[in-house]
Amino acid sequence: MTANAFVFFPDPSERAWIVSTLAPVVSAVLVLEEASLIVQTLKGETRGCLVASTEPDQAVVLELVRELRLSGSQLPAIILGPHTAFRTAVEIARLEATVFLERPLTALQ
Repeated sequence: MTANAFVFFPDPSERAWIVSTLAPVVSAVLVLEEASLIVQTLKGETRGCLVASTEPDQAVVLELVRELRLSGSQLPAIILGPHTAFRTAVEIARLEATVFLERPLTALQ
């Protein structure tokens, strides 16, 4: 079974880091650049996961996960954010994201 990683990282340097980290362990890494189109793009997707950053705009990612769940999608969502984003982490959990990972993170070597 193949699995894709769908990546939403607005910052180009962070996007490059996460893509290079995930590429060896998934079938494909697909970069999603427009938050408004992500739910439509992922509708019906059952294999893989969404990996997103709460920076620079936590509200955009919260809305993204909310809309994804309201669409009926159970696609796992891995959300990265600063350790100071406790309220965001709680809200992400309430929206049934798979996990909220605190920064700083380091690339797997």
